[in-house]
Amino acid sequence: MKRLFLRIFVAALAFGLLNAQSLSAQTLRLPALLSDGVVLQRGRPLPLHGWAAPGAGVSVKLGRKTFATTADGTGRWQVVVPPQKAAGPLTLSVASGVERQDVRDVYVGDVWLVSGQSNIDVNIERVYPQYSAEIDRDSTVRVRLFKVDNAVAFDGVQTDVGSRVRWQTLSKSRAWGFSALGYFLGKQLAAETGVAQGVIQSSWGGTPIEAWLPIDTVGAILPSLASEARYYSDPEFNRRATEANAAASARWSALLNESDPGMSGRWADAAFDDSRWRVADQFDLPVQGWQFNGSYWARQRITIDAAHAGQAARLLVGTLVDADFTYVNGHLVGHTGYQYPPRRYEVPADVLREGDNVLAIRFVCRGLKPSFVREKPYYLEFADGTRVPLGRTWRVSEGAQMPSQPSMPTGNQNTAGVLWNAMLAPLGPISLSGVVWYQGESNTGRAEIYERELTALMSSWRQRFGQPDLPFAIVQLAGFMEPQAAPQESGWPRLRESQRRAAVADAHAGVVPAHDLGEAVDIHPLRKKEVAERAAMVFRYIAKGKAGAQPFPALKSVKAEGQQLLLTFDQPLREGPVRGFEVADASGRFRNVEATARGSVVTLQASGRRVRYAWKNNPVEADCAASSSALPALPFEAEANDE
Repeated sequence: MKRLFLRIFVAALAFGLLNAQSLSAQTLRLPALLSDGVVLQRGRPLPLHGWAAPGAGVSVKLGRKTFATTADGTGRWQVVVPPQKAAGPLTLSVASGVERQDVRDVYVGDVWLVSGQSNIDVNIERVYPQYSAEIDRDSTVRVRLFKVDNAVAFDGVQTDVGSRVRWQTLSKSRAWGFSALGYFLGKQLAAETGVAQGVIQSSWGGTPIEAWLPIDTVGAILPSLASEARYYSDPEFNRRATEANAAASARWSALLNESDPGMSGRWADAAFDDSRWRVADQFDLPVQGWQFNGSYWARQRITIDAAHAGQAARLLVGTLVDADFTYVNGHLVGHTGYQYPPRRYEVPADVLREGDNVLAIRFVCRGLKPSFVREKPYYLEFADGTRVPLGRTWRVSEGAQMPSQPSMPTGNQNTAGVLWNAMLAPLGPISLSGVVWYQGESNTGRAEIYERELTALMSSWRQRFGQPDLPFAIVQLAGFMEPQAAPQESGWPRLRESQRRAAVADAHAGVVPAHDLGEAVDIHPLRKKEVAERAAMVFRYIAKGKAGAQPFPALKSVKAEGQQLLLTFDQPLREGPVRGFEVADASGRFRNVEATARGSVVTLQASGRRVRYAWKNNPVEADCAASSSALPALPFEAEANDE
């Protein structure tokens, strides 16, 4: 019996060692995109790639067809599958030697890439109050979502976008952190076409266009940024600078906490006596100057009835500048580290009591003036739908002032080329239906060269993906900031014009206007479904070869006739007086002018040669629109006799 057990033990040990050796020798690997649930592009050649042992044979089977290739000297292999019709679910099998990987639940349909900065990042959680009924009932296996993890690379193009990324089917829970624009685009196109839609999100808030371009391309346009990127590519410098900045930030916060009398004096507690504090309107806080470093406190009392005392609730405190720590009766219910996200905090059961309750907000600012943002929701809401509105009057007190936090420059996600290396180029080659590019807020300071950069971006991406005719829908900057009646000279409308010009000059690009979908107080407007609908219109227009009228009225020509300017558009307009037009005088100074639309012509009651439309940061008065669809005319700048 002992000998039998010994033989079994030895055999098991040998099997385990062989299996471990086999696992350690595994070389067959697929990119993150080729994972369960992937959507492959219909009607186009499909480049599929991965890695195996150098020189090893590889077979790829999709449906009933098998394709063979050989890995190169680095182990990389690629096959190009002929165009496929819409289908699914299928299994994609890849084999090399004794190794095999199966990718299941594969569909052939349409694949879209949405990219840019924070307005692509705005997710379903953020826009949920705007479209809650629709999102609550959404669930379909026909729409698949793939979100690329944020990453930077200073040392050239990476081989993949990360092993943790996987495809997800569309539902409220799975899409909660996904791009709202991408979500609505995929859902709409699935309904229109009846085939599976895959949406890839690769975006990073606050990033400039240069981060999404190859470093050599940036060097040809802005040599200084390329030189800076090479300087930051030194890993030891970046490591030390990052550590130093993190240490400085942590110490700054610690010193603030130590010196803030609100922390030691427990200003968040319900029992604290704030009767000597100043009384202020929440939209006019008494803060000296435009910059503030340190902490600032605001408190107000809210009354809860007996029926809701002790219940859990959701607290909405709009949007705040900058960071905040929010308390109810001394309990910390939420914290947000920067100004843009909406504050939606859960108040646990047993925190609220009948009668008087105290809400306290500790603002922490690093160079920004503490403030409540207008036109945002401020209330407490219970599960039964009962809302207790917050008042505009608060008692306020400065906590502690601090010097600005010291920091040293270092390479980060805004450095030229690093997102191309880590988040864009590793996706290719891949077949796509189109790209939505929504970016530019971080480039308004260099708006005059954005047309050249955007043209270079479209060219480099098409080359990377192997699609010279890859369609791009360019979303223009949304209206933002306080509306102004007088003409403005600003990088915001100038960048919109660069976006328009780049799209007009490209046979496979179109522009998506969003100036009428913005919010004066929020750089991240919520109407992302409408933007997605407009992007779909642009893709349909490009698919028709950009023939005929655009989805949005576009200027065709400007003709000077005496004391009038005649502007001809590509389609009939909503007739009557229209606003938002400006004409430059002989000195080059623009002024607002009266205008009337009839048919496809807008007549301006002014002499001059240079004219522009919707040329403001937030051109809320601009109302020129198509007669049939009421969609807005595209902002522009032009000269008389321009074609």
